Amino acid sequence: MVTPAELLRVLLVPLLVSGLIAGIGRVKMCAWAMPLAAGIGFLFGYAAYTGFLTGHLLAVPSLPPGDGTEWLFWLAIPLTLCGVLDAFSHRSFGWLLGVTAGAVSLVVALPLIKTGAVSWLSALIVAGSFSLVGVVMALLARFVRPALGSWSTGIALACTIGATAVVVMSSNVRVLGVYGIAAAAAMGPAAVFIPRKGRGVTVVTYGLMAGLLTGGHFYADPGVTRLNMSVLSLAPLLLLPAAFLPFRRTQVRGVIGAIMVIIALAAVTAPTAIQAKHAAEDDPYGAN
Repeated sequence: MVTPAELLRVLLVPLLVSGLIAGIGRVKMCAWAMPLAAGIGFLFGYAAYTGFLTGHLLAVPSLPPGDGTEWLFWLAIPLTLCGVLDAFSHRSFGWLLGVTAGAVSLVVALPLIKTGAVSWLSALIVAGSFSLVGVVMALLARFVRPALGSWSTGIALACTIGATAVVVMSSNVRVLGVYGIAAAAAMGPAAVFIPRKGRGVTVVTYGLMAGLLTGGHFYADPGVTRLNMSVLSLAPLLLLPAAFLPFRRTQVRGVIGAIMVIIALAAVTAPTAIQAKHAAEDDPYGAN
């Protein structure tokens, strides 16, 4: 369980930072402010929680990190820059930046590869899958935005990364799950304030999600299962059929699409969380 003091750090800090940047971006109608809000909000949330653990106001992991999951902080910086680049770009190939999700996954797994705990083949399969789906998601976001509205894509991504945090935390990677909560909190304001032509948020949030799932899969026993990884990764694809529904109002299609994504996420998140709760009750000393 996450204590109230921890929640204060990982929810309030990223919400305030992201909300400030996204709010200004909304007033100025700057699409690039949304990936910036999501990325910087996550960085501050991560630093605030790390500071909580070490007795400081803010703290960041060493470079290079001692643990592979700590790479997520440093990888969030280039991810944010790629998201901003996508928002600035008016070219049709900007969605290819979705491949950065695979790069994040590989870097997170690299320390385990070096020790022999994870094979190159396994890591490359996971990273390649995230690269492929990351590109598809970035392309999908551009396609469904006119039919559903930008906010529906943002809400779907925020809910997806939030569900990822719950699943990772329920799979014996508590700290990484807390960082996932920070990522979801940072994504919230960006999803709410995102302008009609907002882009780049998908690159940031999906890259962070790839890192969270990779860490949850490889750094825990039993860890996040491949099935759960697949469902969480692909859930936002349910926005696509909603884009073709025969409703004239964009908002109606957007709400239906978001609800479909949330239902798919709940189908994975609820059983995993319940199973973890029962395991903790049966073995209270091994729950940490």
